[in-house]
Amino acid sequence: MSRAVSIIRQPDFRVPLAKVSPGMTLGRNLEMNGRLLLRHGAVLDPERIDKLTKFGVDYVHVVFSDEDLDIYKGLLCCQDRPPDYHHLQCLARDTFLELVPAWARPANCARDESVSKVVNTTIEHTFDVLFSSRRLLELLRLSRMFQLETLRHCPVTWMYSLCIGAGLGYSLPTLLDLSLSALFYDIGMLKVPQEILSKPGRLTELEFAEIKKHVYFGRRLLEAVSDFGFSMSLVAFEHHEHYYGGGYPKNKRGDTIHEFSQIVGLADKFAALMTTRFHRDRFQPYQAYEMLLAQTKTAVSPRIFVAFLKHVLLYPRGSRFRLSTGEIAIPIEVPVKSPARPRVLITHSANGLELLGLQRELNLAHDPDVRIESFAIMDQYPANITPEDIQSLSLLD
Repeated sequence: MSRAVSIIRQPDFRVPLAKVSPGMTLGRNLEMNGRLLLRHGAVLDPERIDKLTKFGVDYVHVVFSDEDLDIYKGLLCCQDRPPDYHHLQCLARDTFLELVPAWARPANCARDESVSKVVNTTIEHTFDVLFSSRRLLELLRLSRMFQLETLRHCPVTWMYSLCIGAGLGYSLPTLLDLSLSALFYDIGMLKVPQEILSKPGRLTELEFAEIKKHVYFGRRLLEAVSDFGFSMSLVAFEHHEHYYGGGYPKNKRGDTIHEFSQIVGLADKFAALMTTRFHRDRFQPYQAYEMLLAQTKTAVSPRIFVAFLKHVLLYPRGSRFRLSTGEIAIPIEVPVKSPARPRVLITHSANGLELLGLQRELNLAHDPDVRIESFAIMDQYPANITPEDIQSLSLLD
């Protein structure tokens, strides 16, 4: 059994120890049970790799040279390495379970149970396809190996895209095509220099131009590894196009943009706004909604936006709010026409006392003086809130 390893975070790449080559540089301090094993910057020679293996370390974080990156990207084109399907299947399942937050899974983010069931069926078929293709599984392994901050919203984009597609009535084969496209649409980000992706401030024009190149790299990579039609590479190439023009890379507009690209592009925008980045905190759902609503006049297809509102919950099941009154509430109903103003049940008073038997409903659509100040998922903190917890509800901010 592997021992738990605690690693201090800083920008780098998480790699299975079995894939580490002698000469690679450790990207983080490596600790086990409170004891420092190796410091950041240590060179991993064969002796150290052997000792870490004996200690039961499964993964380390390393800083890759350009040569190392080429080696790992070369895994995608490797034809004669014997496939380990059992390991890759477990990796695929783990990737789904670890990277898709509970609140973004169909049971919590889909409005209708029928949509949730269709999405879950599509996910099962997606893994069947992945398990039948070593190259797609290698691609999934690569996307997990490079755990970039800017890719952490991608599993949420995947779920939102499937909910929209299921809500639009796509057949299972069409949904499967959308699923594979939405799973790998941003894989081109692996080509963007890490120092640009992790920059805390505003990007320069040259830096933004580098980021724009990811759509070309993603298209080339998916064309090279996929035998499942053109939509995967097309979505990777088009997902930053704008419905009314002004997007990149080709300044397409309207329905000249593939519908999958429109769906994934919208889901990507919302998921990214809901995710913390190096340069900003995540936005509240109502803020993300208002930004998307504004973009229906510039970048987002109104039809796809309406489908998103009809089939994806702005506030997923398991949400909890802090209202401007200081009270804590949970959503009862999130209406399609006014998703930023749900009907809620107030469960705790402003001083943190649970309102046993005194809980009351409040329709925010009918009470404009009360607003949602902050939001969290219930599994982010204990259910029993104390007055002291209320004072430290930065978790909700």
